[in-house]
Amino acid sequence: MARAHHLQRLSIAFTDGWHPDCDGNEAASVSDGRRGHVWLGSDWFGPDETIHLPVVVEHELGHILRRDNQRSTVLQAAGMLLMVLATAWLPLTVAVLTTVALRLLYIGWAWHSELACDTRAVRACGRLPVIFLWRRSTELLRTLPWPARLWHGLRSAPTHPPFRLRIWWAQRITAPAAPAPHPLAVLPEAPGGNPAPRCVS
Repeated sequence: MARAHHLQRLSIAFTDGWHPDCDGNEAASVSDGRRGHVWLGSDWFGPDETIHLPVVVEHELGHILRRDNQRSTVLQAAGMLLMVLATAWLPLTVAVLTTVALRLLYIGWAWHSELACDTRAVRACGRLPVIFLWRRSTELLRTLPWPARLWHGLRSAPTHPPFRLRIWWAQRITAPAAPAPHPLAVLPEAPGGNPAPRCVS
């Protein structure tokens, strides 16, 4: 997978400790030159969740190839500098409006980045697996108490679009009707309970 995308190395690890809430359903990625690393919460390796691994990995690979972590750092630093300058040189009302506008622009970029990576996942894995993942996430969110749902929405909104928007997006972007099987796809079981063999040519 790394060679196919001209990466020197692509490493994947699963852990919950990197996230302050120890959320096993989280995923993240970082790139450094031609090297990339993906963190996956341990829940993705559960018996009911491994089916989503191709979509999650392709989405995070999209962030690595787009160098989104570097872009985010530059955009946030530039935004902070502009906010400081606006506060120092502009009237208070104009400074507040400028700060709000800069924040909204960053949120728009972050949402665009997530949808772009969703596009990559759709084209690599197919439309239905991506829609299934976000519908599954929506169902899991509904099982939480409303304070937890509110907290999740407030925490994720600055960087991630809502699940409904992601489903809508996945339904409308151009995608192959029958993409090739993904290397991480869960194989159907053959008669006797064993995984069906993968043909290698």
